[in-house]
Amino acid sequence: MKTVLADRYVLEQEIARGAVGVVWRAFDRITGEWTAVKVLREELRGEAEIFESFRAEAEILRTIDHPGVVAVKDFIVTETVCAVVLEFIEGLDLREHLRRHGPLPAAEAALRCASAAETLAAIHRFGYRHSDVKPGNLMLHGTEGVKFVDFGIARAAASRTAPSHGTPEYIAPEVASGDSASTGVDNYALGLVLYEALTAHSAYRGGSITDVVERHLTRIPVKPAAVDRDLWQVVETLLSLDPRARGDLDAIAAELRRLAPRLSRQATAPIEPELRERDTTRAFSYDPVTPHAPEAQGIAALMTAESGPAENPRRARFLMAALALVAVAAAAVWAVATLTGPDVPNAEDAADPSEEAATSAVESSADPTEAGPSESATPDEEASSPEGAETEGPDEEGESPGMSGSEEATEDSTEGGGDAESPGSDLIGSPMPTSEIGRDSR
Repeated sequence: MKTVLADRYVLEQEIARGAVGVVWRAFDRITGEWTAVKVLREELRGEAEIFESFRAEAEILRTIDHPGVVAVKDFIVTETVCAVVLEFIEGLDLREHLRRHGPLPAAEAALRCASAAETLAAIHRFGYRHSDVKPGNLMLHGTEGVKFVDFGIARAAASRTAPSHGTPEYIAPEVASGDSASTGVDNYALGLVLYEALTAHSAYRGGSITDVVERHLTRIPVKPAAVDRDLWQVVETLLSLDPRARGDLDAIAAELRRLAPRLSRQATAPIEPELRERDTTRAFSYDPVTPHAPEAQGIAALMTAESGPAENPRRARFLMAALALVAVAAAAVWAVATLTGPDVPNAEDAADPSEEAATSAVESSADPTEAGPSESATPDEEASSPEGAETEGPDEEGESPGMSGSEEATEDSTEGGGDAESPGSDLIGSPMPTSEIGRDSR
């Protein structure tokens, strides 16, 4: 016998199960429409904090009136059940689509993420942040839109506290480091959603929760060769370490819509993620050890200023060699003059001039590459990462226990899936390489 809630909603089929609730496809006897009914787990109804969070989600959804957000229709509380009745959205969420079909074409990815950016901007204007933006919480809608679902860990936009749980693969670096949160956490997660839409891979997945969290702080994805350079700039902007540098979401949406018409409408094959250290592009400089003579440095500097960029190193090396020869000659002359000159009292205590000359010659003829007036070293511009061996992460259901707040997903942990569920290759869910990380060759 089928369960009927409030003498109205007939629970027909379970469609998702999470840590807090179960989502059913239900028929509304009054309107004749299908709905999605999210029922709080029976064993959690007595938990005051969880019940309040469940009720708050319904209230937030009532407050946010936007076509990009799933609509709330009813909220039911009785002695035996607590449930929120939602708009039923036919079709797949982005996560499931990527698992089944691989990456979106770049043009479609840009348009759907533009829709997501516009919706997030509206959510922020309503005074909230979603806090759990990920492919599993984005339902595909129409040919280029999305709808946000699961506001279970949404917060007031002004709140600086981070949610108590979420999905490690999509948390912002400031949350990972324990700092206060802001609406910028949604921008960051949107950047990862755009990356995943283009590659069908989660950028940071693999290993323990600690490993995943650490990657957000220290590494950033490398631009895949198949991704448009301007589109990648949007990804990097959203993934900025500084929340203030992640862009205005309305401007991000406008840029994605501007780029979409010239982007490819053909999907690529799944693209394996590659990460680089966030600070690898920073140049460094050092102070040379030799030469010690101020006048030699001054001459070398003058030669550098007068010569062209390609000639500077050669002239500097020539100058240093010449100075070394002059020093040897001067030492030889001084030695001859000393040996042929008058006796010196306590001559046995005097230093052997030949030792001084030899020392001077060695110092002056040191490797000319160390003797430049001022040199700076920069990393190779086009260096690429060696392909590292993959490290195996834990089992799918045990990789991120207790960290997912999504009720629309079929698992309680991270977004990935198993190998057997991926067409042609390991799509979402592959372990991330943890070997040396290459530089982005943009």
